Amino acid sequence: MSAARLRLGLLGCGTVGGGVVHLIDRERERIRERHGVELTIEKILVRDLAKPRPGVDRRLLTTRATDVLDASCDVIVETVGGVHCAGAYVRRAIANGRHVVTANKALLADCGRDLFAAAVRRGVTIGFEASVCGGIPVIRAIRDGLAADTIDCVRGILNGTSNYVLTRIEADRLSFDAALALAQERGFAEADPSLDIDGEDAAQKLRILAGLAFDEPVVSSSIAGIRGIRHEDVIRAREHGRVIRQVASAHRVTGGIELRVAPVQLTAHDPLAHIRDEFNGVVIQSRAAGEITLIGRGAGAGPTAAAVVSDVIMMRSDKMNGID
Repeated sequence: MSAARLRLGLLGCGTVGGGVVHLIDRERERIRERHGVELTIEKILVRDLAKPRPGVDRRLLTTRATDVLDASCDVIVETVGGVHCAGAYVRRAIANGRHVVTANKALLADCGRDLFAAAVRRGVTIGFEASVCGGIPVIRAIRDGLAADTIDCVRGILNGTSNYVLTRIEADRLSFDAALALAQERGFAEADPSLDIDGEDAAQKLRILAGLAFDEPVVSSSIAGIRGIRHEDVIRAREHGRVIRQVASAHRVTGGIELRVAPVQLTAHDPLAHIRDEFNGVVIQSRAAGEITLIGRGAGAGPTAAAVVSDVIMMRSDKMNGID
């Protein structure tokens, strides 16, 4: 098969960016044979040229963003995170006529509509499968798989850190602080876990999913984290045949869409009740297809890199659309 060449510029080479480099190196031949795409990385933006990066060609590294953004690339892959710098990079890439792939949920939740509108005006696309639930293809399921259907509700466990903490409280009889410390020790929580345990990370992801699933305005939004959950609360819920999970939900109400992130007591019949540790799960309720449940690893180098590279491969199609 004759392969089309896609030249990539990579912004960032941390956990996700490094995972992208290694995945492309490992799967290059299979991607070329199966999908007809030859992926090559032209340049990689890093903060520190001296930092060891096993398996990464040091000749590709630069500390100047313009070396990546103004290079002859077909796709810019943004993995630096944050909003300010990442937003400036993505806007410049779009202005330069480059397609963009990003895993940046904060950026899309904050200014996704403006970025997608700019991309449409410039005739380029933004791939963002990795921004929600890592390697779970929930973006594609909503945007493409359910394109002909009406979605009434999307709800899920969208934050692996909170789910890990709640699972360890339940399974190991730990206090909240001990479970959080264990999550940090095992790399499932940041040194400052506030975004995760206070619900903002899940809320950002929920806003992205709601933008895809619904064409009505948000009329109500609330966020509550798990910081106040005690071991006694978990035991009391278990005595009533329930488990506590941080659930993010978006559903239709009178006048628009209601968004909610909060700890919820789930019955054993709820598919989300069985999502444990750092895993994520999403339940989509639609009128024609009914209930669809997606479960998988929501973060980490491997799952997130797989979603990023999948979006790069999809740049060959005309199905990449943004949030309405």
